This record gives sequence, C-alpha cells and structure tokens, in this order.
Amino acid sequence: MGVEPNGWGRGVGSMLHEAFVRQLQADGLTDGVLECWEANARAQAFYARHGWRPDGFRRTGPLGYDYIRLRVTVPI
Repeated sequence: MGVEPNGWGRGVGSMLHEAFVRQLQADGLTDGVLECWEANARAQAFYARHGWRPDGFRRTGPLGYDYIRLRVTVPI
C-alpha cells in the first residue's frame, strides 16, 4: 500500500500509519513488519520518522536495489 504522489505532504500517510498502529493495539500486538524498496529514500524517511528501523534482512528487488525489512514496536 502507498500514497499517490498527489497525496504526499497532506498527512494521508500519517493517518494510515496511525490506523495501522491502532489496529495492532486492538489486536494485542506490539510489532509491525514491512518491506521497503531500498531505492525509495522518501518512504524510508517517512517510516523512520514514525519509529520504523531496519532489522538487517534484505531480499533481491528490481533494478539492482534490494527490499529491506523494517520493524516498529508500539505500546499496547
């Protein structure tokens, strides 16, 4: 899932992230995991601002760039 470029900078991604965190909490979970294309610096910066950190796992992606795995821990 992602936000279309015309929605960037309008808080849409942050609202989606907040909904994801609320769903984790409602389900009694504390950890979120996702993969991000290594070449997508904008997405990585967004996730970093929201507490996501790379966990060292990567897998082959297109155009010579890997996918990296990010994790976040949220309070219940």
